Amino acid sequence: MREYEQLFEPMHVEMTPAIEVRESIESNYAGTEPDPDTEQRAIQWTPELALMLAVLEDAIACYRRTLKRPRQNPEILARQAEFWFRLDDWESPFSFNNICDALGLEPVATREKILKSAPVEKAA
Repeated sequence: MREYEQLFEPMHVEMTPAIEVRESIESNYAGTEPDPDTEQRAIQWTPELALMLAVLEDAIACYRRTLKRPRQNPEILARQAEFWFRLDDWESPFSFNNICDALGLEPVATREKILKSAPVEKAA
């Protein structure tokens, strides 16, 4: 997960347990008014959210072709992951939009950041 943390930084989401996030927010805003433009929320980690994070991380690894042990043709996995990122689906519980929403990420900004992070194709 460490190689993907830079993708989540601009969205103001801490990938730490809820208690640490809450303490961090409280110490940052002690004695000040919260910024209404910045939404920060503590994520209560459940097995479902952990699975959603794993799905997102796997899709990013497929798209960037950084899988440690590819399961099939990396080009096919990259195209499937890109299709999943670009699909504007709010119906499926494990759609990109719903996973981002559950993890406290803005889907449009996250999508743009991921799609810009694709590695350059290697010349044959």
